[in-house]
This record gives sequence, C-alpha cells and structure tokens, in this order.
Amino acid sequence: MITIKVNSLPVDLVIKDLAEALQLSYQLHCREYHLELTENVGTGYIKAMMLESGLGIIEYHCQFKMDVEIQFVKDLTHPLKFLYCTKGNFDHRFSNEAQVHDLHEYQQAIVASKDYNGHVIRFKKDQEINLYSLEMDREQFALYGECSSEIIKSELNTIFGDVLAKNSFYHEGYYSLALAEVFEEIKNFEDNFLLRSIFMISSGYQLLGKQILQYQDDLMSEENRHVLRQYEVSKVREAVQYIRQNIEKTFTIGDICKEVGLTEAKLQEGFKILYKATINNYINTVRLDLASTLLRGTNFNISEVVYKIGLTSRSYFSKIFKEEYQMTPTEYRNLHLKK
Repeated sequence: MITIKVNSLPVDLVIKDLAEALQLSYQLHCREYHLELTENVGTGYIKAMMLESGLGIIEYHCQFKMDVEIQFVKDLTHPLKFLYCTKGNFDHRFSNEAQVHDLHEYQQAIVASKDYNGHVIRFKKDQEINLYSLEMDREQFALYGECSSEIIKSELNTIFGDVLAKNSFYHEGYYSLALAEVFEEIKNFEDNFLLRSIFMISSGYQLLGKQILQYQDDLMSEENRHVLRQYEVSKVREAVQYIRQNIEKTFTIGDICKEVGLTEAKLQEGFKILYKATINNYINTVRLDLASTLLRGTNFNISEVVYKIGLTSRSYFSKIFKEEYQMTPTEYRNLHLKK
C-alpha cells in the first residue's frame, strides 16, 4: 500500500502532493488542476478546483493498481467535507480515531474532524471509484456573515456553525436523485475551461443547497421523508416492472409499496420525478396502451379487453379511453379495421 500525505485546502496542494507522491505531472487550466494516472499507477484521473467563498471540489475518477491511503494533514482546522460515492467503494476515518467507515455506491457522508485532526481516505487496488468531495472552509464561507443567526437557530448549526472545529461530526446516508443529476452534469461537461470554471462554481452551490435540503430531510422520520435517494430510483423502476407484469391483476398502491419496500410518499415522488405522473396516472397509461394494442390486434370483445387490462368496470374503461383517444373503444377498433 502507498501512503500519501496531502494538505486539505487549497485544493492545488492536494493535486501537487498527489502528483509528487505518485511521480506524475499535473496540468492547470483556468483554476482546475488535472492529474492523469499513468499505466504504472492505474487508470483515470483526479481533478480539483477552488470555487468561491471557501468552497473547493475534488473529483476522483480512477482505479489504482495498488492500495492507496491518502492522509489529509495540516496544522490548521480542516474543512468540512461532503463525500459522495457514485461508483465503487472507499474507506474513511478520522486521523485520531480507529473506527473505519466503509462507503459504497450511492452513499454519502458529511464529515468534520475535531481540532486540527485530519481525515484518512483509502482506496482498494483494482477497484474503480468515482468519488466527489465538496470541501468547505467554514470560517471563510461568505454566507455565514449574513446568515449566522439563522444557522444558529436551526439544526444546521451542528455542522456549519462549528467554525473552530470543537467537535467531530459524521453523518452517513444515501445521496438524493437531485444530487446525482448534478454529478452527472459535472462528469459530462466538456466545454472550454472558462465556461467550465463558471459551471463548476454554480455546481458547487447547487451541491451545497441540495445537500442542505437532504440533510434536513434525513433528520425526519422515515415515513415523513420526501427527498428521493438515488438508490431508491431502482426501487421505483422495480415498481414499474411490477405494474407492467401484473397489469391484468387488480392491485393497489399499497401492494406496490409492499412489493418494492418504499413508502407511498417516496413512490409517488419517484413517479413524479422520473415519469412526470402520479402512480395511478402511470397505471392508467399502461392499461390504455395495452387496451389499444388489444383492440387493434385481437378479436377480444370490449368486456374481455377490460378484464385483460385489470379493470372491472366497462363504463369506467370507456370513460378513460375516450379521454385519452377522443373516441370510444368501439370507434377506435372500427377505425383501425378500416385502415
């Protein structure tokens, strides 16, 4: 295993120390530092950029050929870190503690060390990792001056108000779909370096704002949470598969929730974000799509079609069908028979 000691901020020192330890060169383009891994070290890259107001961001998109431990050390208060694992897994611990936190894909952690103690992050060899680290110097963060009284009165004071790092802090969870969308935009942004610099500053504030919303949501009880986590997206898609595979059966939203393990509020939020529809509207869309196929391609009578799509009321079926296609099921079938 190779051990690397780096300074936490500014981020240019992070890249310089990594480059020196790995015997690599780095590039600087309009505030962004870029370290490309070579074949003897691994594959991928590490990027870092100072943004504004004491914010910086480090991106790890790499796979090392050896175990790598990065020790963030400096004789000053360390920044507050927001760590997001979008692929693979890595270990985190505070330098003065033995407890190791193993973070996997879709997980995130808010970490703040006590006093001048640092952070230790370890990557396993041959493990592809995508890790975003948003870092904040709480003393320099400009918004505190205007909003400090509001922060002190809120639950955010625990993490943002401890400017002198009198206490350590660790909060772990799954990052939201909204955060995942920002990571995807960062990864795919390929314009010139000036525009990327402006884009990254904007992205840093987006990440911070969406993270604050999620942290407040994390503090709610499970049944009262409304922010959709990225890992829950797969559960919403499982619900879609369940609906399509069981459309001939009569089921309730509660049945779907039980099948995929999400609350109704979370499932409704997922359908709203992913499909721009309520669950019931989505189910009706699937049923009407199947009904139109059956009317065009089979000899089933209307009552049989109603049964095949999981409904029991022919009048209700005719009503929603006409709302969708501006004609009755019989008119729809006759029209296609003529064609």
